[in-house]
Amino acid sequence: MTDRVALAVAGLGAVAQSVHLPLISRRWDLFDLVAVCDLSPSLRTAIGEQYGVPEERRYADAGRMVAESGAEGVVLLTSGSHGDVALQALRAGVSVFCEKPLTFTVAEADALAAAERELGRPGLLLAYMKEHDEAVWQLRSRLEGIDDVRAVEVSVLHPTGESQLAFANLRPAPTDISADDGGSVRARTEELLDAALGPGASPSLRELYAHVVLGSLVHDTSLLRALFGGLTVVDGARLWPAGTRPGADPGSVEVTGTLPGGARARMSWHYLPDYPAYTETLTVHHGRGSLTVTFGTPYVLNGATRLEVVEPAPAGTVAGGEVRSVFTSTGESFENELADFHRMVTTGEPPRAGIAEGRADILTSQRVIRLLADETLTGEAAHA
Repeated sequence: MTDRVALAVAGLGAVAQSVHLPLISRRWDLFDLVAVCDLSPSLRTAIGEQYGVPEERRYADAGRMVAESGAEGVVLLTSGSHGDVALQALRAGVSVFCEKPLTFTVAEADALAAAERELGRPGLLLAYMKEHDEAVWQLRSRLEGIDDVRAVEVSVLHPTGESQLAFANLRPAPTDISADDGGSVRARTEELLDAALGPGASPSLRELYAHVVLGSLVHDTSLLRALFGGLTVVDGARLWPAGTRPGADPGSVEVTGTLPGGARARMSWHYLPDYPAYTETLTVHHGRGSLTVTFGTPYVLNGATRLEVVEPAPAGTVAGGEVRSVFTSTGESFENELADFHRMVTTGEPPRAGIAEGRADILTSQRVIRLLADETLTGEAAHA
């Protein structure tokens, strides 16, 4: 009980309500929730009361919460780039648990890296939960004995967020965020997207970069990084159906490239509003078999993740035979990353992924958006 970490949570929306706050409560042995933050007064009141956070520790401003709450760690679940608040936290000596995306720009990530160096210890955990999935760990262990990976295929079938969260009994979306607060957030977002893509980037391209490439596909970008070192070359990217416009369904995105050692990778992401259930697979094909990880709906705690291994039958059996084995995990990846964060804060153990890995994912994402753009980019992505 003596090493419980005083924790503050910024952003009290869907992922906080369905995943992080219930898990922080479940891991009472690791964390003490001392502060919450949201732009919505009604939401921070309701969540504060639900989780026993005193009224004076319910904040509208995340920077003020970091400075005043006495928290040792802050969980960043707000929408958009997390660079500004993460930088304030690191400079204040407060450790950061950062949901996607880390930042919109490489420059923000570089500022975080400089602040962490000044801190003199690991200060930020990149909370991309699929890297903390036990089936992924099993896959990575098996890959250590394989030297002839030929291809990696990722497929995401993505229904609406509402359908994925129907089980969660979320509080109604707040309607009491002030126009000034909402406007300030939007203005800062546009400023960062100007830096990433250029001030002339179209609204549709901005949405694609912020909400699809960095908002969802980055989970698969990060998986390729964690398992293989990431895409060394991004040589293909396309978006369809044609004519995708701001506010419309984001459609389908396909990305192809090369991994270290020459293996080819393909990521296919499809927004299918009426698809019955979120489905994601990652398959590795090598000279003697295949390995496939199948993920379920991300927000269902302790849902099963499966690793299926296909390999030749042992010598001496019928020619052409195969063996199929399945590892099934119900360990919760979101909980695993919280436990990793606790170790980082209390012992200084480096996280599985931090600022450097997040920066690499941003660079890959900028290379993807450059290929998807049918317009000239002048921001960081033009030179990524």
